[in-house]
This record gives sequence, structure tokens and C-alpha cells, in this order.
Amino acid sequence: MVFDLDNTLVSSDIDFMGLRQEIGCPQNKDLLLHIAQQKCVKEQQRMHDIVLSYEMYDAQSSLLMPGTKETLEWLKHQNWRVGIVTRNCRQAAKLKLRAHGLIIDDVLTREDFPAKPAPDALIYLMEKWQLTCRQILYVGDHFYDIETAKNAGSLSCFISNSDKMTTENLGHESDFAFSSLIELQRSLQASFTENHQHR
Repeated sequence: MVFDLDNTLVSSDIDFMGLRQEIGCPQNKDLLLHIAQQKCVKEQQRMHDIVLSYEMYDAQSSLLMPGTKETLEWLKHQNWRVGIVTRNCRQAAKLKLRAHGLIIDDVLTREDFPAKPAPDALIYLMEKWQLTCRQILYVGDHFYDIETAKNAGSLSCFISNSDKMTTENLGHESDFAFSSLIELQRSLQASFTENHQHR
């Protein structure tokens, strides 16, 4: 099972409006794409440094999302491999995981592969874990996560964090949808128990 990081496993409260204003990125444009399209290397680096400062500040105040510990512990108990694919930088991602004592088999950031919704990171994990695309479930809270799973041919699971409007907009786009990780873990446990009883 593969997870998004921010607002899926741990909280994130980056001031994206302020960040966009600071680097001159339009509201309807992807931040990382905006930076990549800058022709001046020094300007690209300046923008990357600004993004990094926002991410590191955010990492210092992150909290566990409801159900994170329980879900990861249950998956570990079932001997499932667990990965993270995030658009975050490696430094901030590692800081968040370390702060909350989360042990993950594979953590892939935008520095390792093209950023989501590009499927490269998910495809890499499929090959490394020797699984088919339909044996991978990618769990996240953003439409980029659903698109990433689709682009990789894997199963997708949308976590709405009890946001009714987002659920209505994205819930039907994914293979599975839950209001929280707690609901996801309960569903996995029920499915596992049912399959075990039928053996």
C-alpha cells in the first residue's frame, strides 16, 4: 500500500496563497510546473529555496492525521509493504516521519522522480516490490493522488478528511473513498477477516 504524505498521514497547513504570491505563480497553475518553466536557472533556484522554506516551516508543526498509527500498525502486522509518494521535498518529508516515529519501507519525493501526477514513482515501487499495478493501492486526499494512481494503472483510494464537498467531487473518481484513515483501516480489517473466515 502506498500513501500520500501531507493531509493523508500527517497534517499540512502551508500558506499556498502566500507562497504563490511570493514566487509569482498564478492560482490556477501548478507550482512545480511554474518553477520548471523559468528559463533562468538562478530564478528557478530562488523559487525552489522559497518553496523549501515554506515546507520546512510546515514540517515543524505537523500532526498525525486520525488513524495514521493504527492503520500503519495494522498493515505492518499483516506484513504489507508500505510506501509514500509525495510532492514534498525529501528533507521535510523525513522530518515529519521522524517527528512522529513513522517507519515506512520506501519514501519517494519529487527529488527522486517527476512529481505527481506523473506515475513514475508508483511504477518504480511496483517493479521493486514485484507487484502488478492492480496489486497497488494508492491512498491520498488530493485529485493529484487519484490522477497518479490512474496514470500508473493502480487502484486509488480517496481520503476526504470528512470534507463533504471534496467527497462529492472526487469520491466517484477513485476506486475507493473513505472519510478518514480510521474508516479505511476498519474496511481493510473487515475484508481481511471475511476472507480469512472463507478459507
